[in-house]
Amino acid sequence: EADIAEMEAMVGRTLDYLREGRDAEPTRPADLAAILQTLASDASDAGHEVAYDGPARVVLPLRRLAAKRALSNLVENALRHGAPPARLSVRDEGARVVVEVADSGSGILPAERARAVEPFVQLDAARGRGGSGLGLAIASRFAEASGGALELGAAPEGGLLARMILPRPLG
Repeated sequence: EADIAEMEAMVGRTLDYLREGRDAEPTRPADLAAILQTLASDASDAGHEVAYDGPARVVLPLRRLAAKRALSNLVENALRHGAPPARLSVRDEGARVVVEVADSGSGILPAERARAVEPFVQLDAARGRGGSGLGLAIASRFAEASGGALELGAAPEGGLLARMILPRPLG
């Protein structure tokens, strides 16, 4: 049963990756803070040490389901490959919105960060922990399709810091 569940998850992630930017989901106002708070709450309910730090609302026109899928992948990546606690935040900087997901694990070496967002790539430290190598690729594709970017760096407390930068449309 566990093998079947893992295969279903891999197929689902592959379809998500292939579908990203090609689906017909309309752009509508989406509350990124609410999405992150829900992801943090769900992870906490599952026994993970996760905290959200940020405003109660940050609304931005996005494809809501795609945003949730991308952010969920960043959180799952922090929980699976990092170490607790995972920290989620969002900042409204006027012309852009910055979402950060950080963990306290070993992080990703600077030389490996560009490769880490490529599809089907699993870095050596991630081997043996499951996954399809698509989580960061899906998040990166979503950010780019939204006119933004996904940056990987070192978290201040150690571990990986994934920063999704999304532009705020003028008007």
